[in-house]
Amino acid sequence: MLFVVRRIPRGTLPTGIFLLAWGSLLVQVLLHFAPGNAAVTGWNSDASITVLQSNDPVFDAFRLYYYGQDRIGAWPWLLAQGWRALTGFDWTPWRVFAWQATWACIACLALRGLQQQAGWLLAATFGALALLSPLFQVQLFALSQPFGWQLTALFLAWWALMRLLRHLGGPSSGPGAVARWAAASVLFCTLACWTSPTSGPLLLVAIVVEGVRVGLVSPGRRRWALLAALVPLAAGIGFESATRHFFHRFAKKQFGHAYATQLKVDKGFLAENARAMFGRLLEDPLGVVVLVGLGLAVVAAVFLVLQLRRRALDPRRPQEELAFLTIALAGGALGNAFIATVVLHVRINGHDIRYLVPTFVLGTLAAASGLSLVLHLVPALRTRAAGLSVLAAGGLFAASHLLVQPRIPEPTLELAQAAADAVVARAGETVLLGGYWDTYLLGALDPEHRLLSVSVDGDYQRTPFWIPKVREAQHILMAFFHGYLGSAEAPAPWLLQYGAPFQLEDPRWEVHPPFTFARYRNASSQQVPMRSEPEKTFTPCEPGATVTYRFEQPVERGLLLVSTHAPTSGAEARAADGTEARVEGVPHLWLVHLERGATPWREVTLRTGSTSRPEDCWYRSTALLRLEP
Repeated sequence: MLFVVRRIPRGTLPTGIFLLAWGSLLVQVLLHFAPGNAAVTGWNSDASITVLQSNDPVFDAFRLYYYGQDRIGAWPWLLAQGWRALTGFDWTPWRVFAWQATWACIACLALRGLQQQAGWLLAATFGALALLSPLFQVQLFALSQPFGWQLTALFLAWWALMRLLRHLGGPSSGPGAVARWAAASVLFCTLACWTSPTSGPLLLVAIVVEGVRVGLVSPGRRRWALLAALVPLAAGIGFESATRHFFHRFAKKQFGHAYATQLKVDKGFLAENARAMFGRLLEDPLGVVVLVGLGLAVVAAVFLVLQLRRRALDPRRPQEELAFLTIALAGGALGNAFIATVVLHVRINGHDIRYLVPTFVLGTLAAASGLSLVLHLVPALRTRAAGLSVLAAGGLFAASHLLVQPRIPEPTLELAQAAADAVVARAGETVLLGGYWDTYLLGALDPEHRLLSVSVDGDYQRTPFWIPKVREAQHILMAFFHGYLGSAEAPAPWLLQYGAPFQLEDPRWEVHPPFTFARYRNASSQQVPMRSEPEKTFTPCEPGATVTYRFEQPVERGLLLVSTHAPTSGAEARAADGTEARVEGVPHLWLVHLERGATPWREVTLRTGSTSRPEDCWYRSTALLRLEP
């Protein structure tokens, strides 16, 4: 028997090995970090929004961003919405996670293409971060976090821009190649900037550093063409800015609130912010690696300056390429840290370490690139530097697979799914009200959106488009899990939500530990019109404030509901003849009991106490109900 052995094309074997390694990484991620795992914060309402949004049948400007904020572009979930609209595909938490995890791991493919000598090591470093760093396990794979989406889009844009610059600066590049890489750059820059506006400055650093390198070897006239690489980035930044403006206008018009993030410069707190963010950097063990990466970037800069002074600088050689790449990665790390230091929103959110995630990633990659550079600078290792980088990548890949921690089940998702299924089976389509952390984690588990989840008035609101459903509902369910508004053991007897009054009908309508559901009936049919004097100046949040409510119809016995977070201490209510009404405080509500007396109630004057109010005091609305005598 004759066997014909054909030569394997050059590059096919390494590419095959790399794809096998990438597939192994993805399998590890899917097995270890799916929803319901304690390593990625289990299951909560933040994570559920992405599932809720993926199954949303509505396409409008509010869906351009993660529900209820303007910082995370919603293109991943818009694609999921489109796929569902075309195929009827139901998005579950696991399916959304699989989509996110696959995209996050694609970052390794982009990093492999950044530089020939260090590409394997960069990809293995990112994979090791994903498998071994607790910080990155949460930030890359928790469904509530944007970094799995942002970083891959960022590295794809970086890779495309580098290729574009090389074609713009190359003497023999044709217009077709330039057009293809320009289109890819526009696409990935748009996705990166839409996911997070911080991507724009980081990509600008990459363009400047790589543009300098390419410009040093480009013919004179071709150097000006390198400026064209700024066009895709400008397109991405411009698209995100226009999209966010459109989102603000739409949300303000439809829901009365623009959902705008405070991205102003935090003047007066820059030194405090710098200390806080540096402290955050050192909280994680990777902080030291980032500092090493920054140090190696200094080494790279010194090397380039010395080469330039000696007239020995050749930007096409591997060591010069690695030096420029190390500087670009470190520059991006510093750029993100600078943004986190100067933006007010970061301080408002307690200088959370998540704002430094791009700094950790880019700084760690700078350390990997710098290590490869050092191997190329040592004369005895220079000829073997590329092989040693690949060997280091293989060791890192093996170690990360061996040391990945076992999956730690967290039961909230399973319990929430059972509770959601039971409620839907019993109630069908219904309004599900509750605290932010009590509702969305349940509503997202029904792909048909039969649990219309709305946060209670005064809490974080992600679904303002369902607020009219609250007012229209004859009955609503109140979910108790964390217990933002009362508790499962003692649910509030009355609610005043978005101007609609509700009375407790069944305190334990459905019980699926740790979830309890209370049923309320809409009491709007008992509402009596009234007017207040003064009309708009009263608020229970002001100590000593006074208001008189005049009823359009006399009330024998009634109940005045005041939706507020103010304390009732010192508050009093009286009729014009001096008859006193009892003021009772329940969670987020004052109940003014108008008991039957000698004459009907025609008005009541409410005075707040003189005690100081909490900083988070708020006042929403009032309603007068006629009760049975």
